[in-house]
Amino acid sequence: MMAAVTTNRKNTNLQAVKKRKRRSSDKPVSPSSAISRNSVARKVSIGREYHTRCRGSLRFKLLVRASVPKRKPKPRDCCGNNEENNRETSNLFGRNKAALRFDRDDCKILVEKESSTWGVRNCKNGYNNLKASLLRSIEEPFIPLKEEELAEVKSAFSGRNRMKVLVSHRNSNIDICGETLQCLMPTRWLNDEVVNLYLELLKEREARDPQKFFKCHFFNTFFYIKLVSGSCYNYQAVRRWTTQRKLGYDLVDCDIIFVPIHGCLHWTLAVINKRECKFQYLDSLNGVNPTVLNDLAKYLVDEVKDKSGQNIDVSSWDIEYVKDLPRQQNGYDCGMFMLKYIDFYSRGLRLQFSQKDMPYFRLRTAKEILRLRAQ
Repeated sequence: MMAAVTTNRKNTNLQAVKKRKRRSSDKPVSPSSAISRNSVARKVSIGREYHTRCRGSLRFKLLVRASVPKRKPKPRDCCGNNEENNRETSNLFGRNKAALRFDRDDCKILVEKESSTWGVRNCKNGYNNLKASLLRSIEEPFIPLKEEELAEVKSAFSGRNRMKVLVSHRNSNIDICGETLQCLMPTRWLNDEVVNLYLELLKEREARDPQKFFKCHFFNTFFYIKLVSGSCYNYQAVRRWTTQRKLGYDLVDCDIIFVPIHGCLHWTLAVINKRECKFQYLDSLNGVNPTVLNDLAKYLVDEVKDKSGQNIDVSSWDIEYVKDLPRQQNGYDCGMFMLKYIDFYSRGLRLQFSQKDMPYFRLRTAKEILRLRAQ
């Protein structure tokens, strides 16, 4: 009896549920809801179509990219004149990049002279040395002095150190006392001891780091006087100055040979520029002296003949009186100008300084002499 009652209740509940479903499905659909359903369905179909097309486009691009051969990198120019090197040069030079540049003509000269005895024997090595020098920042020769360095120089200039030996250079046997060093004070003329010691320091600087500088030889201030002793050219008077045993290297292997000239109370500079096949004369007062360059041309011929037995012809070498160079504006800074010509040329830098830099160069030279180390 109880089972029959339970069955009847279940049937009644099922019939009620069916009626409710029937009523809800019999309700009319509003137009707005129909439109929204259609728009949603349309958006879904458009989205699927868009993604399908994107995937197809991506496959096409990948197919095209795979079918196109990769471009081979352009060969590097032997002169290093490519975009990468230009960017490197710009980063190194900064605002001073116009002051220095890598000259393609110089590299061209190196290539043409590769097979010559008097040219660079290896183009790659010559280019590397040239590039290393020319890519050096122009700001290096203008490093400010520290307070302790200025105090050291000021103390050395004082009167109480006048007769005191401040430094002794063993290799050259040059002693610098306070009175000798005072030639680096403002308005003073440079003396032979200071000039010669500074040239020795430049030679030692090159030996410490040969990759940063040209291979140079620095004659002292007495060389040219000895070469023209007796008012005439005399090679025998200086023949033993440049033996391989004495120098530790062959003079004819140097890129640049510097010859300081002191005459008539004025310092000038003569240069045997073997790297560019030139005899150069630099005068901060814009003077010329053909006799000096003629004597050096004879000397080079005799030197090569004596040391290697070769006969060379320098008649095709250029004679240059350098005009585009810093000029002195007074009557006492010629010695400092000459030293800075040598310093900048040995670095491979253009002569980017002027009269207003001379007070700084005097202090810096004194500091380097006191510490027996050129920077």
